[in-house]
Amino acid sequence: MSAEPRPVALVTGASRNIGRAIAIALARAGHAVACFGRDRAALDETAALIRKIGSEASVHVGDAASDAALEGFAHAAVEAHGGIDILVNNAGVMREVRIVDMPPAEFRNVIDVNLVAYYALARAAYPELRRRRGVIVNIGSLFGHLGVSAVAAYCASKAGVEGLTRALAVEWARDGIRTFCVAPGYVESEISRAALADPEIQRRIVGRIPARRVAAPEEIAEFVAFLASPKGGFFNGETIVVDGGQRIQV
Repeated sequence: MSAEPRPVALVTGASRNIGRAIAIALARAGHAVACFGRDRAALDETAALIRKIGSEASVHVGDAASDAALEGFAHAAVEAHGGIDILVNNAGVMREVRIVDMPPAEFRNVIDVNLVAYYALARAAYPELRRRRGVIVNIGSLFGHLGVSAVAAYCASKAGVEGLTRALAVEWARDGIRTFCVAPGYVESEISRAALADPEIQRRIVGRIPARRVAAPEEIAEFVAFLASPKGGFFNGETIVVDGGQRIQV
């Protein structure tokens, strides 16, 4: 008697940080994982970690700013694994540039990667998500709720992700597709580790967080995996800010 096929998760930006942690968490939950990003060597590392825990993984190299690359990813993932049950839109860029110094073309590129790509990949995955009554997880940011100097494009893109999440949830709920957004605050990464190495910057950042620490990527990943599972089956259209209480501090 043949084993039941694994459910399938697609994760963009799976090469490192939150994306890698989400890919591994979903693999631990029993999913085959299609990993998308620009860095093949790092994606291969993620895939190796997934296979080490006994799940299936495939690697797909491409640019999230390319509609064709995203459509190709969706098709290739179905060919590799047989369907799509969970789509995690995680790939993103942040550029620290003052508004007056950022040309409109550079602003548009951030929007393309952080917002338009989420729309384009959801649209490409829609037939399979509808067929399998799947889940879309959009990774937003605390910065989508804040005005932060020198990252206007990032703030705008992440605020847009929340609006897109609500629209997808309403329009596709009739097809059995759930959509939600997880918006992390400060999370351990190469960028945050470099910043926190400076005691003054660490004091300023951590001092704004009631929990007095930044999150580990795995904390975000396990939360995503839980909400994307059947246990989160009535959860739809919402954004959950995971920031250690930073946003609500007065």
